[in-house]
Amino acid sequence: MGRWITGLALAGTLIAITACSAHVQTSSGADYLKRYAQYDAATSAAAQTDTDAAVREIAAIEPDLQFPARIGLARIGPYGDLITIPAPELAIWGDLAEAYGPEIGEFVPVSPLIASMVSEPDREGRNRTGAVIDHIRKGAARQHIDYVLVYETGLTRSDKANGLALADLTIVGMFVLPSRNVEVEASASGILLDVRNGYPYATVTAYAEKKGLSRAISTWSKQQDLAASAEEKAVFELADDVREALDQLQATAAE
Repeated sequence: MGRWITGLALAGTLIAITACSAHVQTSSGADYLKRYAQYDAATSAAAQTDTDAAVREIAAIEPDLQFPARIGLARIGPYGDLITIPAPELAIWGDLAEAYGPEIGEFVPVSPLIASMVSEPDREGRNRTGAVIDHIRKGAARQHIDYVLVYETGLTRSDKANGLALADLTIVGMFVLPSRNVEVEASASGILLDVRNGYPYATVTAYAEKKGLSRAISTWSKQQDLAASAEEKAVFELADDVREALDQLQATAAE
């Protein structure tokens, strides 16, 4: 995170980084549930609710990290559906894969066509996010993908101090922006899931502001062209956070 270098150029647009973050999880569900022994001793079975039982079931999940792996890339579009990854973003992920080499495995785009062969997301249900994630996991399973990064971008605009108001709330994440003038703010957020059991290994977020002119250069990316949009620059930053998360997960898998 924060490995981008921003410099001035003669023409174009400046895309300045305003925030990014990566959070990794590798905790054991069994270890988490051990604390229930103390809870059960103090609470009668009659006092436990359906929610209590559901929480236990949800927590009973284990990480299964093995590299090299097939890592899926699932792009959520502006209408909340799985879409084909835009070519400029594919170049970003291609650079990340090349930087890792065979040690990480391979990055595989999740095909909307293949996903549609095995699943149809619930367009009318209340849990729209859950339906989209389930749809992606099913498509990724058909492609024999081990882990899948589900990600999206969003834009918000303001002429003056935005008062922490958001123009768009996205499927995977929601962002609170700085209370100041913003011409164009692009956010990108993602979650890295185990396709087999849904374990959430990492959440990543980044967003960028379009201001003037600049060329952004990554220490690992060979892409030297100016990002065409604030959203594209946010994906550059997101990829940097994904690299940070994968580094941590690889280290954990090697222990």
